[in-house]
Amino acid sequence: MTLGNGHHRSRPVPHETAGLRIVSPAPRQIWRQALAGDPTALPSQTPEWVDWLCATRGRTDASRLYQFPGGRQLVLPLVARTCGGLLLSEESMPYGFGYGGALVTGGRPTAGEIRAILGDLADRPAARASLVPNPLNAGPWEDNAPASAVRLPFLCQFVDLAGGFESVWSERYRSQTRSKLRKALKSGLDIRRYPDPAIVEAFAELNARSVERWAAQRGQPLWAARLVERCRDRVGQLTTASAALGDMCVVRSAHLHGRPVAVVASLHFGQQAVGWLAAMDRELANRTSGSTLLQSMAIEDACNKGARYFHMGESDPGSGVESSKAALGGTPLRYNALRFERLPLTNLDQRARAVLQRLTPATRRGLHP
Repeated sequence: MTLGNGHHRSRPVPHETAGLRIVSPAPRQIWRQALAGDPTALPSQTPEWVDWLCATRGRTDASRLYQFPGGRQLVLPLVARTCGGLLLSEESMPYGFGYGGALVTGGRPTAGEIRAILGDLADRPAARASLVPNPLNAGPWEDNAPASAVRLPFLCQFVDLAGGFESVWSERYRSQTRSKLRKALKSGLDIRRYPDPAIVEAFAELNARSVERWAAQRGQPLWAARLVERCRDRVGQLTTASAALGDMCVVRSAHLHGRPVAVVASLHFGQQAVGWLAAMDRELANRTSGSTLLQSMAIEDACNKGARYFHMGESDPGSGVESSKAALGGTPLRYNALRFERLPLTNLDQRARAVLQRLTPATRRGLHP
């Protein structure tokens, strides 16, 4: 089966185990029915997101439909990565590309269903199988995970949109945030929205500056920071996702007298919205509060579209990023991602990061704890 963007999706292959029937890839019609019936469904759990990952990030659709004897059907969005015929990973979703987990009518899988899905992932032949649940629903997944699961702790933040934007503005934004937003509205900012071609150019420019700033903050060699960014390719992500995801992806920019101040991209599906990519000129953003304005516009847009929650992503505890999100009403929430590994990949990765931290000049100067 060939998709319109030129990559291939294999035909569904069913198999049964202990009365549980599993079909992979998940049939799209059933997948969309599960999306429509799950109020917690996120943009990163849609077929469009999976197709985008497959077309641009070297993944293949490995989604799984679980049909239980009682008639319940759950869909697990999943993407695989292979090399030389070897199955390296199956992830729901890859690190940095949103949350995964199962979709089910009503949004609440039972403990037995969760154990069956996690057991299936643990038995997969991939070197690593992983699941990053919606943090708002992560508790039951961790509670029912087998002892063999590697647990990765994260801190995320989200905004409760109950009551609409007026309630968010008056009850969840901090008073200094409201002052900044009033200031931004009077600063003469030019707000643009994709598909304005200037937005991609602005993001490329601001992202390059951000890479330089992050390298300096970490004491990281600039060439290494740029190499990491080439692998992440945030500019390519923004460009291709804006074209592929349609109305699901909204990108805005703020300019001051023709100079780019900030770019913010957000995602929306059903009752859930996600703050995705952002970049800014720190000096101009501080002077105009342009970045804060764009983030608030994304939150207001989510409210107007009927979203219940706005997910702000992960932050390091005690960081400036965490503080900025809290000022916009972000509520902190700790959760665990789950991994099943045939090799101790997570442990090796954490050790390598620790070694790199010890070797960086910033660490030697005592700039990191």
